[in-house]
Amino acid sequence: MKGPATYHIINERCRIVNKANILLVLLLLHGGLLVINCAKGPTEEQKLWALAAAGVLAEVNRHRHDMLAGSEPTPEQFDLAKQSLSRWWGIECREDLFRSLKWIEEGGHRQHFEEMGSYLPTIARTEEQYNKMIAQIDDPELKNAWNVVLRNWHYLGKKSLLGWDYSRYIYLCRRGYLLGFISEEEAWKLIMPIAQLLQQTFDSWEQLGENYLIGREFWSYARTKENGWYFLQAFEKLLADSTSPWVTIPWDLELD
Repeated sequence: MKGPATYHIINERCRIVNKANILLVLLLLHGGLLVINCAKGPTEEQKLWALAAAGVLAEVNRHRHDMLAGSEPTPEQFDLAKQSLSRWWGIECREDLFRSLKWIEEGGHRQHFEEMGSYLPTIARTEEQYNKMIAQIDDPELKNAWNVVLRNWHYLGKKSLLGWDYSRYIYLCRRGYLLGFISEEEAWKLIMPIAQLLQQTFDSWEQLGENYLIGREFWSYARTKENGWYFLQAFEKLLADSTSPWVTIPWDLELD
């Protein structure tokens, strides 16, 4: 991983100038006025910030933090990405990708988390009532979900599981780009507004990463029990490694 001065977003496929950076010339017929509008796209540093927002997943999967696709488009990486999206998301094509992105936009896992949090006071107003309710649940996944809600509902407040949902949104865009489901231009148009939303919602890389881990625990007790330690390790490395984008890229970088 490179330091901030040597970070470079690599255009893996065509290395052409980003169309958003081309000067758009508009000739207004009335009065023959020539107006030059420089429609700028995101800067390289802004793109790196956005990629870092999906840092935990990238770190766990040993993907690069300075490439949109996360890895070179080799046959091996292509197959790995294809298998991963198919197994965990049921994504086989462009339409499937946009269906999953829309599901996240419309609520994702945070919708269920918020519903459970809102419902909790109506069924368990005291610790004794809560313990009695939990004791009647046989499903370990459901029992775990309620415990995660109990510990984090008030703590997270309006943030809900937004970090978990939208970190994965960015990661899906990155993998979708590698597989050719979306173009580079489409990927950045999808990713950058999400990066801005995450920056507006959270106060630091650490807070964003913590939200991701809470969301993952809510999503799956079995997976958290199996390899949650590995995701925690990735989170801690991103916070401490001097070459990590969470260390080299300031959280409050201007993204507008």
